Amino acid sequence: MGGLVALIPLFSRKDKIVYRFKGFDSSLCGDNMAALEAMVNAWMEGERPRIRQMCQNIRGQHILLSFVYEDAHELEGRVSTQTSVTAITGAFPRIFDDEKIDDRPTSPSIPATPPPMH
Repeated sequence: MGGLVALIPLFSRKDKIVYRFKGFDSSLCGDNMAALEAMVNAWMEGERPRIRQMCQNIRGQHILLSFVYEDAHELEGRVSTQTSVTAITGAFPRIFDDEKIDDRPTSPSIPATPPPMH
């Protein structure tokens, strides 16, 4: 396994991100904490992942580290594409597509125009 428990490719589907998974098992480096740390650090420095979730588990005498992350290279590509589209069209990209928008209609008890001043 070479420190990799599983790796799921990153796909964008209609601007939705599918996260990647990376796992490290201390048994693969002789349960040497310094070697495990070096493996994780080398991965982080090389891939520059945007980590969304991290989990540490114990399996017998071994430590399992699991990371759910976004690929920084893919993120940079999306930002670059959005920037070029914005420069060409003059439009602003939607930043909060996943956020709930609280656009409540104006209450009918509040008039659309203020009453005339006397």
